[in-house]
Amino acid sequence: MKWFGVLLSMLTLIFFSSLFVSCADDEEEIIETPIVCSLPNGMLKWTTDGSERCANASLFGDYSMFLTVNGITTQGQTLTMELDSLSVGTYELSADENYMLYTDNFAVVWEATNEQPGTITITGHNETMNQLNATFQINLVNPLSGQIKSITNGQLNIKYTE
Repeated sequence: MKWFGVLLSMLTLIFFSSLFVSCADDEEEIIETPIVCSLPNGMLKWTTDGSERCANASLFGDYSMFLTVNGITTQGQTLTMELDSLSVGTYELSADENYMLYTDNFAVVWEATNEQPGTITITGHNETMNQLNATFQINLVNPLSGQIKSITNGQLNIKYTE
């Protein structure tokens, strides 16, 4: 009977060893899904902190005295613009004209200032269809710390309401 206990111990050890070996081979490959940046009413995307971001959770544009555009990413960042200039051309983004506000996924605020103005280029504006196309770039400033956050490669294509 002593050999039976040794045999049972050996079989148990081999069984559990094979479980650990087979688990190492079964690792799943992690595949990143591409960012989908287009929503039914348009697209808003930009680069910050070395990563491309886009409004893939929510995007809206509304025109009254100026055009307000707000986009929210699925990671929680928001980008809001209040655009005074809507004709085709290049304009300043600042605290006084064509304002921009960005919040990161920790709700830290970064805003346009007159000391660090950026640019927005309106590449197309169809007033009949309420559609605006633009590119932008700016250095935003955190009003509490004074730190700068660069927004580059900005693209906007939005169908807005009035």
